[in-house]
Amino acid sequence: LACNARAVDMAAGAAPSAGLEEETGGISLHSLSYEQLMQLKNSIEEELQGLQGAHQQLQVSTKKLQISKAALDELTKTSEGTRMLVPITSSLYVPGETSALQSCLVDVGTGYYIEKSVAEAQAFMDRKIELMANQTVGVRQAAAIKGQHMQQAMQVLNEKRFAAKQG
Repeated sequence: LACNARAVDMAAGAAPSAGLEEETGGISLHSLSYEQLMQLKNSIEEELQGLQGAHQQLQVSTKKLQISKAALDELTKTSEGTRMLVPITSSLYVPGETSALQSCLVDVGTGYYIEKSVAEAQAFMDRKIELMANQTVGVRQAAAIKGQHMQQAMQVLNEKRFAAKQG
């Protein structure tokens, strides 16, 4: 997950800024030209889209992890010898039977799997779900701050458009 370091600091509880003026090194938005404001607006839009994409990706990952945890819970409750279809790919299933579940393989990322007991696997998934929930909150807060910055930039842009029409 990569996003603007300042936005992450702010989402983590740092003091909120007075707006874009502070972020641009003390330069007032009103002192920027129309073209510079448009560049700033486009930059903020891109960052906002990135944050929204990260938010969606975190939600999808969290949901998949919750589904995996629920599947492990159901599998531990299933009696030994129960017949079932085992997915090999997304469209290929083979018949199988359950056996006593002592351990399972846990995907810890980048293609690495670790064998853990069922309790350890469930605890691992609980920690990952909590971590993703915290990251989702941070990304949501950063996106809200970027949204405020976008509103400020748009307000100054509209003021400059109005002044140009009046001028």
